[in-house]
Amino acid sequence: MNKILAVWIIISAFLAGCSNITETESTPVHPLFSTDENKYSLLMVRETEMADYNNWLEENQITNVKKIHGRTSLKETNGEYKFLELEKSPAYVVFDTKSVVYKAYTEEDLIKFLKENSPN
Repeated sequence: MNKILAVWIIISAFLAGCSNITETESTPVHPLFSTDENKYSLLMVRETEMADYNNWLEENQITNVKKIHGRTSLKETNGEYKFLELEKSPAYVVFDTKSVVYKAYTEEDLIKFLKENSPN
């Protein structure tokens, strides 16, 4: 009986030690949110799919966006992410690590916001 108790104590101590391991990059609360405090995450809902998001960032000199999520269906996006309450397409939503920061319905407004603002 003492051997069984000793084994359980050792296993419990091992598991408790493993549970204190910290992650190097924080996991966002929502999959659309940014994982980087210094960069935004962007959702683009457009009827036509963009071929290369990285080129779009470079062409518009946007340096504060880490990840772009592309969608082509407004209806499906509103069904999956009801909290966004998108009114029309195209729609652009900017996220920091905790929440929606900005919503736009024109690419020009989006670009202006991203050039004038940073996550910090």
